[in-house]
Amino acid sequence: MTQAAEIAVDYAFLRKFAVVPWNIVAYNIFGGEGKGPDIFGTEPWTFYIRNLLLNFNIWFIFAMSAAPLLLLQAIFRPQATKKEIPLRTLAVIAPFYMWFAIFTAQPHKEERFMYPAYPFLALNAAIAIHIILTYVGSKDSKGSKGTLLAQAKLTIVTAVVLAAINAGLLRTVGMITAYNAPLKVFEPLERLDIPQAGDSVCFGKEWYRFPSSFFLPDGMRAKFIRSEFRGLLPGQFPDATDYPALFDGTSQIPEGMNDLNQEDPGKYVSV
Repeated sequence: MTQAAEIAVDYAFLRKFAVVPWNIVAYNIFGGEGKGPDIFGTEPWTFYIRNLLLNFNIWFIFAMSAAPLLLLQAIFRPQATKKEIPLRTLAVIAPFYMWFAIFTAQPHKEERFMYPAYPFLALNAAIAIHIILTYVGSKDSKGSKGTLLAQAKLTIVTAVVLAAINAGLLRTVGMITAYNAPLKVFEPLERLDIPQAGDSVCFGKEWYRFPSSFFLPDGMRAKFIRSEFRGLLPGQFPDATDYPALFDGTSQIPEGMNDLNQEDPGKYVSV
């Protein structure tokens, strides 16, 4: 039902039958020579490790340690775990490992490719924390032998969790304060005495750092000037004043588009 609804919506806007999930797979996996995601750049296998450590700090480590901790719990503390629980938990934590492995194996990597796995990362981290807290709170003398007292261990775990939360908050503040330059550039355009109908805002090689053209005032258009960037730039859809025109516009392919990431000189304006 969901796929049928998606196809119906796509048909309304594209005016043709299209199965978008298949199109994504067909291009990225079966695209052929000179096509596919690799033409947009490649990254080393450590890309997602560094990215997730930066965005999730210790929670990523917890997420990756969920399976090893589950195995250790099943081996050394079988009395605290029912036989069917490890298998059920393994089925729950497996999606994150599968997603991470599949996209790590792909040469072309982008941060957004991990977005769908964020809930699974959080789930794995929560399960890892649960296993750790179960051990910390255990009163089993065998399990506690040679370790700190349960209260001291709980204090250490709490300190680690609070440090991770603090690091996450600092990361959020850093993203807002240190990477908001594109939005700051747009702020003067909100003044009534600056933008004029028909004006253009020109972008160079850093065009991809700026937000959508929807942030521009009414009547202004985003344009591109020639720079060191030599790939394919975004196209423009026709303006629409009503819903029929909107559907007509979304069904048209902008001029100069291609699936080889080849530069289209027609997208530049002179300065």
